[in-house]
Amino acid sequence: MKMLFALASFALTAPATAGTVAVPFAPPVDHALVYRIEQHRPIAGKVSAFTATRDLRFERTGEGYSVTATLRAIDTDAATAGAVPYRAALEPLIGVAMRFRLNAAGKIVAVDDLDAVWAKVQAGVDAMLAAGNSDRQRAAKNVQALFASLSPEGRLALLAGELQPLFLFAASDVEDGAGRGVRTVAGSPLVRPVPVEGMLTVAKQDGNGLVLEEKLAGEGVQVAIRYHLSRTTGLVENQERSLIAGGQPLVESRSLTPAK
Repeated sequence: MKMLFALASFALTAPATAGTVAVPFAPPVDHALVYRIEQHRPIAGKVSAFTATRDLRFERTGEGYSVTATLRAIDTDAATAGAVPYRAALEPLIGVAMRFRLNAAGKIVAVDDLDAVWAKVQAGVDAMLAAGNSDRQRAAKNVQALFASLSPEGRLALLAGELQPLFLFAASDVEDGAGRGVRTVAGSPLVRPVPVEGMLTVAKQDGNGLVLEEKLAGEGVQVAIRYHLSRTTGLVENQERSLIAGGQPLVESRSLTPAK
């Protein structure tokens, strides 16, 4: 159900220095936002596009925040082999409003009414299983099997997975100058997840913006990521990622903008 580009970064421990840049966590409250994810990857010899658009709204709740996220639309120009699994994974989420709770450090800790949310998602899968299209039914059975294997913690992680990159640097420090070492795991439909490591550096500081660059490598995999953070909210407002595995390129972009 993820956008099929797994990459969770973990900075190696390093002490704060005079070149440390503090990143806050103060998301804009009571404003409608649009979060768009677009991915380009090869399917059957052709580079195909996959997009997902979500509506977001943050609210202040006690010592932390909440964000209500609703998947508004998905689209792809991929052939059946790539389109059917993608749609089966995400269509059950369309129109389902999920209210995630975040602590003061920008970590998603819960989702309100998880059982009710999960029941709506399951109903979407059941509707696909009842459809007459055999390709959709097979894909829906795979999604159903994944759902059945998840614990409550796993359900939260799956539902929140696409939002996590927004908060990657919230309430933390990033190091200017030489940067900071990073060790993580990268994977995609092109390869199985493999360990990668490299450096995270500050590329530019411009007014209320902060641009970070991350270059990572592992066995047969190269990853380059460029983040544009708001130094007012601490959110990643734009992110560009590219992965090359086995000579096959995969590119993903994420943007967070005010709703029109």
